[in-house]
Amino acid sequence: MGIDHDLGAELRALSDGEFFAILAREVANRESMSSVRDALLSLVASGPTLSASVASTVPAHVVSESIARARTEATARRAIFDHPHLEASDVADVLRSRVSNRRSPAGRLRERGDIIGYEIGGRYLYPSFQFDAATAQVRPVVAEINQLLNATHDPWGVSSWWISPSGWLPDGQSPADLAAEGGQDDRIRAIAHDLLAD
Repeated sequence: MGIDHDLGAELRALSDGEFFAILAREVANRESMSSVRDALLSLVASGPTLSASVASTVPAHVVSESIARARTEATARRAIFDHPHLEASDVADVLRSRVSNRRSPAGRLRERGDIIGYEIGGRYLYPSFQFDAATAQVRPVVAEINQLLNATHDPWGVSSWWISPSGWLPDGQSPADLAAEGGQDDRIRAIAHDLLAD
């Protein structure tokens, strides 16, 4: 306990700038942090107490990507909630699950990347187009495309893609509309692959 306490006291004694510099150096030196390094440093650098000089140590492209991601999320959130959603227990009902923990089927599918779910106020919500109540399952093409587009790591962006009208489709239809209609899997795949090709 003594070593941890001393280290904690030393860290608390650092200025925000000094702490950030140590954090940035240590994160950069840990291979296990490589996949989240830029996002983590950008998030920390955006703290209101950090000076512009500290924030400027984060590469400009990281800041630009963070801003773009925040804008995408804000736009997606506004549009997304115009569409029906299910809570985890509703997902269990649609899937006709008999498990006692009513949240576990949705959580397992979300963690696997089959479905989109995002946390709002301590609970997860799931766009309802992903589920086929008649067959009591996740629409197979939805699971396929959610995995292809990496919905686990970008649920807002992928959800926005699903519900946004596509230039490939007439009358302002979205990929979610096609999924709900059924029989349109190849068209959905083509639109998703076009997105990835950009």
